[in-house]
Amino acid sequence: MYNLLRFIHKHHFVILFLVLEVLCVVMLTMTQNYHRQKRINTTNDIVGRIYETGTHVGDYFRLGKINRELAEENALLRRQLAVVTDTTQGYQQVINVDTIYNFIPARVVNSTVNRPNNYIMIDKGRADGIEKDMGVISTDGIVGIVTDVSPHYASVMSLLHSFSNISVRLKNNDEQLATLRWETTNYRYGTVDGIPTHLRLHEGDTVVTSSYSYIFPENLMAGTVMELIPSPSGTLNKAKIKYSTDFASLKTVYVIQHTNKAELDTLYQHQNQQEL
Repeated sequence: MYNLLRFIHKHHFVILFLVLEVLCVVMLTMTQNYHRQKRINTTNDIVGRIYETGTHVGDYFRLGKINRELAEENALLRRQLAVVTDTTQGYQQVINVDTIYNFIPARVVNSTVNRPNNYIMIDKGRADGIEKDMGVISTDGIVGIVTDVSPHYASVMSLLHSFSNISVRLKNNDEQLATLRWETTNYRYGTVDGIPTHLRLHEGDTVVTSSYSYIFPENLMAGTVMELIPSPSGTLNKAKIKYSTDFASLKTVYVIQHTNKAELDTLYQHQNQQEL
């Protein structure tokens, strides 16, 4: 202890300088948008690489299961592409494919499910074409929206977030729109609100994305109805749904790249300027 005190006394000017230097850097990154964003991106990269190393070790012991999932996914994608073979012409024709969307595969390197606001970190970033506000899906359904991007990693606000609001509809009713939110503490269940009182719901009814968002293509699986929650005032009802995606076991996701997003953003900005 005596030697430590002697060391501090002898080098107290240097120690004070280092402490003040650290405080200045912290204050700068907390108050300036540019420096704060650089700090977030750098932290994302560092933390992402740490999580990725841990994920590699875990993946080694799950190779058999991962290979089975990939085989099942490839079979599912073939069915979804609806490939029709014309034997008279000697070629294959792919039909019913929405060409305005590209899908970028990514691995989950970290995620949370038990917080009020949950995020997922993936191993693809700006260098791979990932941008903010891109939708993210799994083979089972929708997952969330990209919120922060660094060169090689990205953070995704999952559906398990208090700010998550996704436009959905009931699959058996094309006209009725509603909003999917997370109002519980259970990562398996969400809430659909804004349901008209005259609309009849049944347990097991399918909830899918609507066409009112260019973040997600329409008709992507969101979940299934568990129970109807009647409105006390008799206006709009709610429904408890079970998410189609199991957020606790996510390993592979797909980031949705809308090829016309820049054009749509320009139109929305022009529309907002006219309304001001």
